Amino acid sequence: MPSLVSPLTRMALVLYCLVPVFAGTVAAQAQTISEINKANGFHEILMGIGPGFTAAVKSAPGTPPQKVQDALAAAMEGAFDPEKMEAAIEARMADKLSARDLSELASFYASPLGKQVTALEIQASSPQAREAKKIEGAKILGELPSRDPARLALYRKMMDDISAVDTGEAVALNMGYAMLSEMLGAAGKPLPDDQVMALLRKQTEGLRRDIDNDAMESAAYIYRDMSMADLKLYDAFLASPAGSRYYDQMQVALGAVMTDEARSFGHRFFVALG
Repeated sequence: MPSLVSPLTRMALVLYCLVPVFAGTVAAQAQTISEINKANGFHEILMGIGPGFTAAVKSAPGTPPQKVQDALAAAMEGAFDPEKMEAAIEARMADKLSARDLSELASFYASPLGKQVTALEIQASSPQAREAKKIEGAKILGELPSRDPARLALYRKMMDDISAVDTGEAVALNMGYAMLSEMLGAAGKPLPDDQVMALLRKQTEGLRRDIDNDAMESAAYIYRDMSMADLKLYDAFLASPAGSRYYDQMQVALGAVMTDEARSFGHRFFVALG
């Protein structure tokens, strides 16, 4: 079983990394959770999770045997369905934000700064831009300590303001745990929770560092041409009561829904393996 853990946790990290730290699309006036999620690009991100997950696993180093590829395809049928996930997330977020929160969120996404930010995020979220984001983001991030330490510190503050690394680690571990425990159960070899988590943590050393690097590289690449003044205004929105409450509730709901999907996927995957 240990040989299965690394691929599982890699899948969980892949899924987390498919969800950008900041989600954006062309802003529109919005007054409900559903409309807010559509205005900031969350809807489009959910649409890409399933296909992106399959593509990422297939392109990972070491092509899996055909039997594993077939089992993956079978397990992915109906998995991470965007419409189902979106409905579940909206249900979890229902009544968590006030009318004032929604109004302030809508105003930001419809503002010139909101449109600027979301346009940059759209450009960086395309499949063609993913490799460039990784390569160029790492290069830019490596130069910032000496070239522009103030910008580096602001990127770090932005990550901290939305608890990007803490949330990413929790989501990845929860998804890895869900998949692993379901696979063990499907194999007729269930383990106590503490043993499953110990096995998972042993195979996820460096997970937090990887998530932190990914988040910072993404920020360095996406916002590389924004002025410091605009970045500070964006950070002020993220740290505002409305922005904080929205991201807190969205991340909790997203993590719970993706964990449920991971649990279902893990069970179907192991059953498909026979």
